Amino acid sequence: MALNKITAAVQAAKAIKSMLPESFYEDMKKYVEAQVQTVIGRMNLVSREDFERQNAELQQLREKIEILEKSRMDPRQ
Repeated sequence: MALNKITAAVQAAKAIKSMLPESFYEDMKKYVEAQVQTVIGRMNLVSREDFERQNAELQQLREKIEILEKSRMDPRQ
């Protein structure tokens, strides 16, 4: 069912494209690409390397917190 809708949408898009001048298609393509880049820029994404580094730092902090919590709970100290 969904495949039929996708196929129909693709056929309609091809029909519309064939009716429009090539310059319109190229202008719209550039516009859409620019808009996508703008949205991606607003997402505050980080690289995989930055994510891994931050994750490692977070793990180290969690371990230090656990050690501090255990030392506070130890009645011998």
